[in-house]
Amino acid sequence: MKTAGKRSSRAAASVLQAAEFKAEALAVMRRVSETGQLVTITSRGKALVRIEPIREERRAAGYGSMRGTVEFLVSDDELVSARSDWGTLAEWGGGEARKG
Repeated sequence: MKTAGKRSSRAAASVLQAAEFKAEALAVMRRVSETGQLVTITSRGKALVRIEPIREERRAAGYGSMRGTVEFLVSDDELVSARSDWGTLAEWGGGEARKG
């Protein structure tokens, strides 16, 4: 198996001829999955396909998944002092719940 130039965040890519891949397909796919090394399959010196591992992206779910997505444009001190100026719903004249 020949090794091509290095990739930025992956292991070095390998090059296989189609006939060689056909004989070792399952072993090559397992190696790609385990090592993350890309494999390019060629026929008569021309690249046909590239095999690369599937990496599942972990999605944040549930409690805390939005952490770090809000930016306050005021300091904590300003935020706390402003909160006391907000008043209550009753002070604003909306103390009764609406029934619809």
